Amino acid sequence: MAVQNFPDNILYELDNLDVLRGMNSATVDLIATDPPFNTQRNRSGAAGFYVDNWKWGDAGILPDQWAWNEVHPVWLEQIKDDNPALADVIHAARTAHDDGIAAFLCFLSVRLMECNRVLKPTGSIYLHCDHAANGYIRMAMDAIFGPKNFRNEIVWCYSGGGQPKKDFPRKHDTIFRYSKTADYVFNPDDVRVPYDSDYKATMFTGEDTRAPGRTYTRNPKGKVVEDWWRNIPRPYGDKRTNSPDEKPLALYERIVLASSKPGDLVLDPFAGCATTIMAARKHGRRWVGVDRRIDARFHVVCRMAGMKAADAEKIRERPDLADWLNDQLAKYDAHYSTDAPQRTDEGENAAPELGPVYMLSRAQQQPWQRLRHSEMRGILQRAQANTPGTRVVCAGCGRELEEPFMELDHVTPKKDNGENYITNRILLCGPCNGKKKADRTLSGLHRENKRDGWMLDEPKAQSAMAAVRRASARVRDAWNSPDVQDMVAAARGEGARRMELA
Repeated sequence: MAVQNFPDNILYELDNLDVLRGMNSATVDLIATDPPFNTQRNRSGAAGFYVDNWKWGDAGILPDQWAWNEVHPVWLEQIKDDNPALADVIHAARTAHDDGIAAFLCFLSVRLMECNRVLKPTGSIYLHCDHAANGYIRMAMDAIFGPKNFRNEIVWCYSGGGQPKKDFPRKHDTIFRYSKTADYVFNPDDVRVPYDSDYKATMFTGEDTRAPGRTYTRNPKGKVVEDWWRNIPRPYGDKRTNSPDEKPLALYERIVLASSKPGDLVLDPFAGCATTIMAARKHGRRWVGVDRRIDARFHVVCRMAGMKAADAEKIRERPDLADWLNDQLAKYDAHYSTDAPQRTDEGENAAPELGPVYMLSRAQQQPWQRLRHSEMRGILQRAQANTPGTRVVCAGCGRELEEPFMELDHVTPKKDNGENYITNRILLCGPCNGKKKADRTLSGLHRENKRDGWMLDEPKAQSAMAAVRRASARVRDAWNSPDVQDMVAAARGEGARRMELA
């Protein structure tokens, strides 16, 4: 049974990826969150903040725009190794849309991978988005949570000013609802709404109908709300907190009531103006909020105190503001931290912790275990070539091709606990890599290639495999030897050149 390693009712004021990585697995009942939408606009907020040791954002600005050159390569490599389907989604987004949407998906996906890990088997996630990226987010969530765990695409309809000259007004947001497993919490009676005034009883009389002989009449509690939600207006006037992208409390109350029970733990990794926190508190749920603004505590406390925006700004000027905030947190039985929790379950994270070059959280690994994809490709390229400078031999079919046509794959597949190190890597041509996918062994690939006539030269393929075993064993066992260091340096230089060309 999962052990919670953080307090109830706590706000973390730092990057949510650090917090998610620090939470024990299977400790959260419900995630309800409203992340950045990739609007290509900046949002007002606190002074600059740090993400993975990089300062991100000028004073007073929280950017909601993304650049591909800011995507850390380790994220991409981890995603490609552990979730090839997600890597394909990101690649498709970059091809069909642009680099910015692909960079945004990388940012969001590593966090969703951790969200999936921290959810209990009975848990659910609701992710709020708009037209800017919702199609790609849906595919990314399919890859992370599984298409069978997709429950609803909820459409929140609203109205308001603004009329484009050449388009229909955009007046809805999308909320994707996924469960962790098929055994999830759902409370339909808690989210019933009044019937429409023209509702009439439905009678099924024919034998060919879905329920012959049955009559459906009004439930005294109302009807279960459909997946299009109306009559929940956006907050206006003095109901606003002046936080960016504020959402109505009633919207998140419905989510909390539908997919959690009293006493359950609700997480919002993009807490913003604390709407999820307020909904959880109101209905007797425990909560965890994360916000990277350096004044997140101020916003959350003022929201819990029910302050209007103008009154909150007056409070900000108090000389004893820090003491006042601490007193308010104690009043509402809440906690605050600028340090991420530390895992006690000894499990692996779903997304790597990033550093300037390598995954610093895995510093206990040997240097050869931290080789990057490009470095492994360079070493294997030499091993799988008949002679230096010639084309590379595919270890699946024996064909000789130029290096750009070769793809890095695992010898033992991930589903069989195959590792990501060079000792479990091989170069295959595109068709062989497509056949092998993420669940087939190399010997199984050889059998299929012989069956369908794709095997060109089995002895040559076997020879390439044997050469890879020798080279990877040499890298592992003689890392500090001059010849291995020369080989790694050459591979590293070629990898850098390939990245420049890309």
